[in-house]
Amino acid sequence: MIRYWCWVMTIHVLGFFALMANTEVDLGAFESLVKNAPDDALKVYQIAIAREDLPVQDLYQLHYQAIRASASTFNNVILIEAIDSLKTPPFKALADEDRAKILTNIGVGYRRRNQNEQAIWHYRCAMNATASLQQKSALKVNIAIAYTRLEQPAIGYRLLKSVDREMLPSFMQAGLLTALGNATFALGEVDKALSYFIEAATHYAQDENYRAVKQVSINSLGIYVLHSDFSSYHKVLADIASEPSLIEDNQHYLGWLRELVQQLEQNKQGLTESTTMKAYSLGAANKGYAAMVNAHIDKFNLSLPKVTSQLTVRDPLPVELGKAWCPSH
Repeated sequence: MIRYWCWVMTIHVLGFFALMANTEVDLGAFESLVKNAPDDALKVYQIAIAREDLPVQDLYQLHYQAIRASASTFNNVILIEAIDSLKTPPFKALADEDRAKILTNIGVGYRRRNQNEQAIWHYRCAMNATASLQQKSALKVNIAIAYTRLEQPAIGYRLLKSVDREMLPSFMQAGLLTALGNATFALGEVDKALSYFIEAATHYAQDENYRAVKQVSINSLGIYVLHSDFSSYHKVLADIASEPSLIEDNQHYLGWLRELVQQLEQNKQGLTESTTMKAYSLGAANKGYAAMVNAHIDKFNLSLPKVTSQLTVRDPLPVELGKAWCPSH
């Protein structure tokens, strides 16, 4: 399955480049790249926007989707350039119609960089910019995620429980379930969190967002270790291994789990807390996994000190990038 998906994505990339010589751009293929191979999508984007024969609508969609891709890949240069492009006369009217979605995508960029206050600011702007109950529900999910990352999971959980899940499409339900999993784990409800993560992965798969399946599965790994369910742990880890960027982004947390599982599978009575494990625990905390690491320390009676979340801001963005679509703030 992993090899098959890589082959499909390669075909999508090659197919898109082949279309560069035609009068139309395969926007569906491009959106698929944005979801599953955002780095490749940005390479395609830079070639596509250099063409001089594309309709305004196609160019607009390329800029709009580039915001999504660059938000998740920490490509601040393209993110800012795409935002600025949508403020120019050819695209202004189209962007004004989509301002709630644009503000939401910009908010995701801030959240990915742990600029959570800015994320909340943009999400609230987006809520004021839309009358859609569905969009407002999705924005509540995003706001709740940001509050959970600010170590205020109770606020996030209340927001999440106020969302009418049935009115959301599958991919939005996946985001809601992921956020509920993170919030409930932070509140100490481990089994409920795992069930949310598993259900979220199912919804992401239905939306063919396989990268998100692997991302949310990383959240399940630590719970499998808590339950000493090493079979499930290894199965999920093998699936994640096909996404090198996720492995790199979560290397300290995955290293922590690897060291822990190696000892637990040897049925050691007393675990050895090495210098490496301590370093991994601190690195994992800085990536947002402090609660999980502390749960392992408690469960397995480790003598390591508890860790605290000290989320670093990676490649920070300038503040209020979406202000042009949020005049009331």
